[in-house]
Amino acid sequence: MKGTLEKFELAIIDGNADGSADLADVIVAEGRATPAEIFAHLSSAMEEVGAKYETGEYFIPEMLRSAEAVEKAMSVLETYLFERKDGQAGIVVMGTVKGDIHNIGKNIIVSALRAAGYEVHDLGVNVSAKKFVDKVKETGADLLLLSAFTTSTKPALLEIIALLKTEGLRDRVKVLSGGASHSQAFADEVGVDGFAADVKSTLEVCRRLMGES
Repeated sequence: MKGTLEKFELAIIDGNADGSADLADVIVAEGRATPAEIFAHLSSAMEEVGAKYETGEYFIPEMLRSAEAVEKAMSVLETYLFERKDGQAGIVVMGTVKGDIHNIGKNIIVSALRAAGYEVHDLGVNVSAKKFVDKVKETGADLLLLSAFTTSTKPALLEIIALLKTEGLRDRVKVLSGGASHSQAFADEVGVDGFAADVKSTLEVCRRLMGES
């Protein structure tokens, strides 16, 4: 018989928002699962949903249902997973780049950053370069986080970096790209300041780029 975490993972894959929230309540009530274990199952669910989308088994409606399942679960798990800090750590603009509608991982990162004290402006998915750059201007952001699930998003990332340079903003804002397919080589190719593939590494890189460590 599957345990609570396994059922939780399946609820997200199946896009069962009410089920994922109910199981999140059980996880909190039981109090046995560590944040690392919960994130492992969240990551596994995200990878499975992404794989189903890439192979054509899932389409946008299924992706959105899974994203809603994560969102409802995170509303329950947020205080359990993240130690909330007082004081502002920095201003962040974040979104999924143009041509990509993956938002499950992005939503988890947004919750983690807000809990860590960052002011986060979440632009959603399929965001144009202009919208990213306009928001950086408007907010005076310290960090720009670009979610990109696959390496096919490279042109979108290059366009954002180029527009930041054109607008004279590149030296003012630190840029971090993230996604399961990211690597140091990919980060070097697109010209970002750092990359991350999960919640823990995202927070670590953000702290480093902000000069906290």
